[in-house]
Amino acid sequence: MRPNLKIQLAGFQTDHPESVWIAGAQPNSGGIARAHLRSVGDVEVIGRYSYESLLPGKTIYECIRSAALGAPEKAAMIWLESADLTGAPREIRYRELMTLINQTANLLNSMSGGSLSVTAIILPMLPEGLIALWAAATAGVAVPINPFLSVGYVISILNAVKATVLVTTTSRYGDGAWDKLDEILRSVPSLKQVLLVDAPDSGNDFMKTVSQYPSELTFKPSTQAHDEAMYMPTGGTTGTPKLVRMSHWGQLVIAWNVGALMGARHSDVVAHGMPNFHCGGTISLGLRSMIFGQTLLTLTSQGYRDPEVVKNFWTIADRFRVTSLLATPTTAAAIFAAPDAHSARHCITDFHCGGSTVPQELVRKFHKRYGIWLRENWGMTELHGTTTGHPDTGFEPLIGSVGYSLPHYQTKAIEVDAANHFVHECAVGETGTLVIGGPSLMLGYADSRLDAEFFVGGMPDGARWGNTGDRGCVDGNGYVWVSGRTKDLIIRGGHNIDPSVIEEVLGEHEDVQVAAAVGRPDAMVGEIPVAYVVIRPGGEVTPEELIRFCREHMHERAAVPKEIIFIDAMPLTAVGKVSKPVLRIDAMRRVVTSVAEEACRDLCRFDVAIAESGTSPVAFVQLHDAADKEMLIGHLRDRLGEFHFKTVIEAA
Repeated sequence: MRPNLKIQLAGFQTDHPESVWIAGAQPNSGGIARAHLRSVGDVEVIGRYSYESLLPGKTIYECIRSAALGAPEKAAMIWLESADLTGAPREIRYRELMTLINQTANLLNSMSGGSLSVTAIILPMLPEGLIALWAAATAGVAVPINPFLSVGYVISILNAVKATVLVTTTSRYGDGAWDKLDEILRSVPSLKQVLLVDAPDSGNDFMKTVSQYPSELTFKPSTQAHDEAMYMPTGGTTGTPKLVRMSHWGQLVIAWNVGALMGARHSDVVAHGMPNFHCGGTISLGLRSMIFGQTLLTLTSQGYRDPEVVKNFWTIADRFRVTSLLATPTTAAAIFAAPDAHSARHCITDFHCGGSTVPQELVRKFHKRYGIWLRENWGMTELHGTTTGHPDTGFEPLIGSVGYSLPHYQTKAIEVDAANHFVHECAVGETGTLVIGGPSLMLGYADSRLDAEFFVGGMPDGARWGNTGDRGCVDGNGYVWVSGRTKDLIIRGGHNIDPSVIEEVLGEHEDVQVAAAVGRPDAMVGEIPVAYVVIRPGGEVTPEELIRFCREHMHERAAVPKEIIFIDAMPLTAVGKVSKPVLRIDAMRRVVTSVAEEACRDLCRFDVAIAESGTSPVAFVQLHDAADKEMLIGHLRDRLGEFHFKTVIEAA
């Protein structure tokens, strides 16, 4: 237990529990309820209310429309063309937003011809992306797709959902799936219409086309909370897209909870740098800001992938009075490391991180410099997004934990069998498979045969629980600790990479006997994929040739291994499975050794050891015969501090 935990816990039980509600926005007030989550007591208070009394409607359309009616002239979206602020930002007011959603929904409905309207959106971070998404959910189902997937995988998604309309763009915004539009059109027979954003010379320019439709809905949209609203891709193996069926209600519940966690004030300005093909960008940021009538500030078409956004972050935050944001720990580290950052006038109250563990030193250094605590949260696509987090208690968050369950949710550690059926519940603090129960579990996968992998069978309470695929525990204070990923996902800059995709591609090479992919610690993006390979007897392939092979056959660029490491035999568990922990330890050791070699050079000898203790491995570096021990220890500590693991450095 952390030394300051008792001090922190003193702020949990509020003396006035009803103070969770922002003045004038209590439940049943005729609009959206607004809460400021600051304690476990606040979670309990909110849990007494149904979401029907917290939200102004049952569908995405109804809730955004309610916000627009309340402040039609307020800026709903501000889009930055450039991070250096040389160009005028584009602003869309709530009145204009509703007009565009109505017109786009009318177009999509008219194109459906009486069948289900399924609209795929392949765009960078442009306002049209979210407009099309919410209009598609009003007229049928939306399918946001990562523009940087290989064209073959994009086609497999489009065919799996039988997409009727595609909203995309041109090379104006750089490389993307839109470069292969002709191939997509030839390969997806269900497509009836393609709309291009920012193609004014084209007959199917998005804005020109939707402007021809009425500004009010000409059809009756669904009013059913649990109707399908979105299919969100969430990985899968070669040629088999894994698509989560999301409902209106699931998205709205998460959006409301995230508002209570990260900011629900009408005046909030939400920085939007996470992509719209991810539930963080679409729901936790985009939808959340709309239902609360806030302003969504989109940080260029690239978001945090744009190095100029990171470089100019504080200037942007000050200029537009940003109050909250969600990013990965690596983005936070990059913002911290940006030279000549001037942040004295910022008004950020909530900076939340997801995707991987936030390093302890980064949390403290960030607070010391900027007065902001980085607070980690946790969720997954199958849950529609965030389900745990650290409320703003005014104290340092419990670093290493992902917080505690948000209102109406429960997290448990249990053991399951090979068929994902309940075996027994773990004791407090005991590690097991983390499962979550609550109101936003997905409807299921588009391929229902995959549902049994997620929904836990035989739970004693008879309720629906989802298997997160993570190992961890829940402590006596309700904090959730994630200690390992059951599915061995590689988290690169907050983006999930399924190692089986890499392993399948490598396994197709005739010289590869067996391959295993793991994440190697990386200072910039948290983890990068590397692969360990055993070559068939007589095989003559080189690591460089295998990387080229992956580049040619991999659906996603980010999944291409950074390094291929040849080994004589694959480490195995007692039951004959590949031991991924052994490989991850080796990858970590290689990183630490490389850094130590660079730092020590001819100055001294050193030894590196990796110990698995607690919730994560620890790297030990021992220096021998160092002339200037303190200098070397300080240099190594600074250099290794850029990575997301604990390091102990000693001089013999």
